[in-house]
Amino acid sequence: MDATQLFPRTRGIIYFNHASSSPLAVPTRKRMKALIDELKLGDKSWGFWSEQLAAFRGESAKLLKAQPSQIGFIPNTSMGLLAALYSIPWQEGDNIVLIKDGFPANSVPWEQNLPQIEKHQIEIEDDRPLEDRILDATNEHTRAVAIDWVDFFTGYRVDLKKVGDFCNAQGIFLVVDGIQGAGALELDLSELHVDFFAAGSAKWLLGPVGAGILYVNAKTMSRLKPAFAGWMSLSWKDFNIFDPLPPLKQGAGRFEPGSYPGVPLVGFVENLKILNSVGIAKINERIFQTRRFLLEGLKQLDAEIVSPENEGHASGILTFRFQGKDSKELFEELSDARIIVSLRKGAIRLSPHFYNTAEETEKVLEVIGNFA
Repeated sequence: MDATQLFPRTRGIIYFNHASSSPLAVPTRKRMKALIDELKLGDKSWGFWSEQLAAFRGESAKLLKAQPSQIGFIPNTSMGLLAALYSIPWQEGDNIVLIKDGFPANSVPWEQNLPQIEKHQIEIEDDRPLEDRILDATNEHTRAVAIDWVDFFTGYRVDLKKVGDFCNAQGIFLVVDGIQGAGALELDLSELHVDFFAAGSAKWLLGPVGAGILYVNAKTMSRLKPAFAGWMSLSWKDFNIFDPLPPLKQGAGRFEPGSYPGVPLVGFVENLKILNSVGIAKINERIFQTRRFLLEGLKQLDAEIVSPENEGHASGILTFRFQGKDSKELFEELSDARIIVSLRKGAIRLSPHFYNTAEETEKVLEVIGNFA
């Protein structure tokens, strides 16, 4: 299927807002609607759901270059981060390194649920490389580093290899909120020292809300305390026998505590198939082609670029503003032109995906140019 035909609901509008949420693709909507009709006669068999979970683990593992056993299903990023938080064996005197002013999904859990743990906060914007400042904030009492792979505002992409290698050498848990990168950027978790990686489906993974991926490094399992488990964390063979209870699952499936949200699960499987059929390398390339075109156009208009220009730290997010002009007015003009973007911290955030066209990009720059 032509990529532009996957999202016909965007005809008449230009959707450059995937860092916020994503439209649902045609195959995804059809599959979810069909399942809802099938459920009018009652729930599907466990065999059906087992097949869907297996497909989910397989497609997720392919996308992130991991093993299916390292993949768990989560309804949102926060649940994945909480699984990490309650499984890490905290001790008195420990501290954690966090990113200040990051998206609340990766700050509120640690702030609210670990009041006894000292927090070392790192600023996103500074003259020194973010990775260096993260490493410098650790000490012999640092138990974990919890970071966003890609910052929701600037789009800064953290070098996970550099941070991961350091944390691994120091015995520090590395927990990554990957929601602003998964589905848009290439990632090989088999080559990285990442302990937990969580990404909800709503953004670059194309939706729907209510699904997501939790990766847990197999080498990390033996270091974790038994926690965040429910009845679905067990290795059930027969639901008719509850005594004795079966043991915990060996892989990341042990962090799936309860019943699965079936419709989002089935829809997410369809999206993962789409992403893998296109190929994450091609998606990454296409997004950066669009980004380069936008960046060149914005610089010609003398826009202040908030996002990194160095592609080594760049992502699918491109944020900008104009000195002396109100970004809210530009946001309204873009909205009037049926161009969907985000207004964040007094700046405009653009986040196109692989299916957006060159013609759409030119139109976006035209409206911005008229405003400038």
